[in-house]
Amino acid sequence: MHMLLREGDGFEICRDPKDLENGERPSLLSRPRSQRGAQVDYASWKHFVEGRRETINGMDQALLDSWHRCMDMAVDPAPRSCWDFLPVSQLEPFTNTLEKICGEIETTAYRAIKGKGLLMTFTNAEGRVARTSGDLKVLKQADRLNFGPGANWAEVSVGTNAIGVALATGLPMQVVGEEHFCRSHHSWCCTAAPILDPRGDIWGCFDISGPVESDHTGNMELVLQAARALEQSLSRLYCAELEGQMASLFSSMFNSVTTGVLFLNKKGRITSANGIAELLLSRSVDALRDRKGEEFFDLSPYLAQAKNASLCDPVVIPCRANPGLLARAMPTFSAGGAWLNTIVTITETRHTRQFALSARRNGRAGLPPESVPGFEHVLHDSEPMRRAVRQAANAARTPSTVLLLGESGTGKELFARGIHQAGPRAGQPFVAVNCGAFSEELVQSELFGYREGAFTGAVKRGRVGRFQKADKGVLFLDEISEMPLSQQVNLLRALEERAIVPVGGTSPLPVDVKIVAATNKNLAELVRQGRFREDLYYRLNVVGITIPPLRERGRDIALLAEYHLGRLCDDFGIPCPGIAPDTADIFVSHTWPGNVRELVNCLEFAANNLSGPWLKPGHLPPYLQEKAGTRPAENRQEESRPQGFQLKDREADAIREALDFHKGNISKTAKALGIGRNTLYAKMERYGIEA
Repeated sequence: MHMLLREGDGFEICRDPKDLENGERPSLLSRPRSQRGAQVDYASWKHFVEGRRETINGMDQALLDSWHRCMDMAVDPAPRSCWDFLPVSQLEPFTNTLEKICGEIETTAYRAIKGKGLLMTFTNAEGRVARTSGDLKVLKQADRLNFGPGANWAEVSVGTNAIGVALATGLPMQVVGEEHFCRSHHSWCCTAAPILDPRGDIWGCFDISGPVESDHTGNMELVLQAARALEQSLSRLYCAELEGQMASLFSSMFNSVTTGVLFLNKKGRITSANGIAELLLSRSVDALRDRKGEEFFDLSPYLAQAKNASLCDPVVIPCRANPGLLARAMPTFSAGGAWLNTIVTITETRHTRQFALSARRNGRAGLPPESVPGFEHVLHDSEPMRRAVRQAANAARTPSTVLLLGESGTGKELFARGIHQAGPRAGQPFVAVNCGAFSEELVQSELFGYREGAFTGAVKRGRVGRFQKADKGVLFLDEISEMPLSQQVNLLRALEERAIVPVGGTSPLPVDVKIVAATNKNLAELVRQGRFREDLYYRLNVVGITIPPLRERGRDIALLAEYHLGRLCDDFGIPCPGIAPDTADIFVSHTWPGNVRELVNCLEFAANNLSGPWLKPGHLPPYLQEKAGTRPAENRQEESRPQGFQLKDREADAIREALDFHKGNISKTAKALGIGRNTLYAKMERYGIEA
């Protein structure tokens, strides 16, 4: 029988061989198929596996090459079952995609093999079995070989077989009887074809297998056409996802630029506008849509030139809504030269935000914040932060371990996520672990997992650890300095060997993770004190990146304050005010011991006390008002202490204000200050502060 693709996801069986000629790959059709015997006998196989690697007459060269690979990899040819399994949960990215594309293809293929004593199998590109289906009797026979979900059917695991050879060579393959390298598979015949993704890389494999005595007629044509249909479905899925990503990207770009952008149709009505345009022209959500552009702009200079399809440069048009805005209009045309619509961009010609002027009055005019792919969420414009971001972006490209150093609240986890997004592992898991959050007894089981029955209270069937969850991705070890000294050797061994041993287990499991560690402590000093292993310190400190504190970031304070104030006001559903110059002076002069966390906390306090169009010093937390001398005298503390104690006073004041704001909630207060609960308790005891 031959297979013919039809429109849609499935395929149908036809009897005309000519239907295969158009669009088929000739090399794929040259492989042996139909009902046949093995090309080698048991004696030849026995001679080969005993070390006599002479050429076997009549044996397919691809199979012989596979035998040689198996010998080089020291694969055991004796009877055996598959021993290498992965938890099915780790195959979910592949199985989720497979579920979307196989549908009718799987149904049609199953109808073709039903009743023939066969089973069909889908694997990923590494040979891991994702799903099987077929006749019950054959499935039971396959179970005796551990041929089930999660099993590794690559050559290195079970020797020469159709799946393993197809994945190794990229070509379809049929392996019969003694052509299998392992003795336990000599009673089987299997036929497989690789499934390629739109880039031409191997994405998976489709296989039909069964005992040698089963009916294997037409299996090669069946796997070829099924693989081809799956490739087409996969391409359609990729295209749909790409279209969605492009739409999301365009929407994100449209709504994240700092320039107002709106579209006018041929009738001059506004069809869409981003948030900046709404704020600059109306400050009312959806107020611009479907309104005439002439209400806001004098379009006559533009309309005089817009009918010229060769016009490329934007035309400056007067803004009636606000003469302080600079508006530019540009037409768009179809490939045939037809005028489609008009794009209008709006920018401010003079700053209306006094805070930006105040923060930059003593320095050069600020450039737009640098956008580094993967680090778009790290808002910055200062040179120290630029250097740190560039260094992190460079480190993201390699598998090297990164150690992030910085005070609490500087954004170490934001950097870790940026390293994940900017590198080749962006599509893989990002797993964050707070090394100070687990007791000494639980660290090992949390990081490495445990087997069933490893200890009292263990979950049945065990649990996967954080290292395995982050496999192929990034593992973020936050507060690494808080890891118990007794457990540091286990982490060191995992980093050196790139393998972990679950609690209660005996065999190491390979893991491929990029490690990003972070601390607000001086690890070198902890090493000298004997509180941190020296060998682990050097293993972690491969690429050390110091994140500057907020007090050293200059005009970043302005950017961060404006951004977070606007975000908080949006979240609270209240109008966003401007930041008054005297408030800006307070922000610029404050040392921010709690860094960005402290700044955001202060802005949230202020947002709950806003009144009027400006954020004034009176809206800020009392300790910042005291610093500026704007708090009433009867509420101020005496300022007669020696100069050397001012930093401690500020820290104590910050803790009191945070506790007051969070109504004594220790967890929320510690999180707002960027310190641990135990550290907060210690500081409260030191300063005599009660919750």
